[in-house]
Amino acid sequence: LAAREVAWGRVWHLAGPGTITQREAATLAFAAAGRKPKLMVAGKTMLRLAGLFDPMMRELVEMHYLLTDPVVLDDGALQALIGPIRKTPYAEGIRRCVEAAAAA
Repeated sequence: LAAREVAWGRVWHLAGPGTITQREAATLAFAAAGRKPKLMVAGKTMLRLAGLFDPMMRELVEMHYLLTDPVVLDDGALQALIGPIRKTPYAEGIRRCVEAAAAA
């Protein structure tokens, strides 16, 4: 994109191969690691309480909407400029990340 002047000054999104929830992604990650999923939802009140002791948790309160409202990216403009983009399926990408982390 940096080499194409027409792309300058714009925001470009790179969408995934489809939509996926955080729960689905976590379930795929646990499965790839050969473990039973252990998931917990922390609401704003819990994050505020944890934020009293952990600065990272304090910052998550402000970003909580990303956990509750769908974020769907559209890369149609990007593909119109550079052509089709091969996208790795979530299950494969997550599996490969878990394998790489285990090998590190």
